Amino acid sequence: MRNLIFLAIAVGAVGCAGPAPGSGGRATPLYNKDTGRLEQLVSDRNGDGKVDTRALMDGVRFKSIEIDRNGDGQPDRWEYYETSPENLSVLARAEEANGPTRAVTRKEFYDKGKISRVEEDTNFDGRLDKWEVYQDGGLARLELDLQGKGFPDRRIYYGKTGAIEKLEVDPDGDGKFDPAPLPDAGRKGGG
Repeated sequence: MRNLIFLAIAVGAVGCAGPAPGSGGRATPLYNKDTGRLEQLVSDRNGDGKVDTRALMDGVRFKSIEIDRNGDGQPDRWEYYETSPENLSVLARAEEANGPTRAVTRKEFYDKGKISRVEEDTNFDGRLDKWEVYQDGGLARLELDLQGKGFPDRRIYYGKTGAIEKLEVDPDGDGKFDPAPLPDAGRKGGG
């Protein structure tokens, strides 16, 4: 959703010169001096005088966006776009640095602009411990490494309504998952 919000702000600012960073969140277009082609949109969303969103452009199409979500002056989310057959920018991949270091801890993969899977290091130890698989934009399967071994030991399958349909566990780590009883509470899906 935040991608669509930025897209709406950015597209609205393309036709005007726009204010300089620090003016309260409007995107400022930057054009190539020789060709006049749009190369960047920059924005200071919180008005602190520092650019916190920078979109690299190919004319009116996004190539990538860098976002500083925590206000430290460094990007911590990177979005990469591809051009659709309709000549539109669609999100292809995103990465986030959410831990105490600048290391990427979350990778999101998209198919034609819809999220298809996520890989994440939730405890910031340098190893993946959470995998999400999406179908038609909804969470279909969540895999977790609860033992810190670097591979899943729990799988949760979700139905189209978001309810848990099946739970599997691999307590001994041999790669063979066994059915487990479903929890009574909290059966609605999440990520």
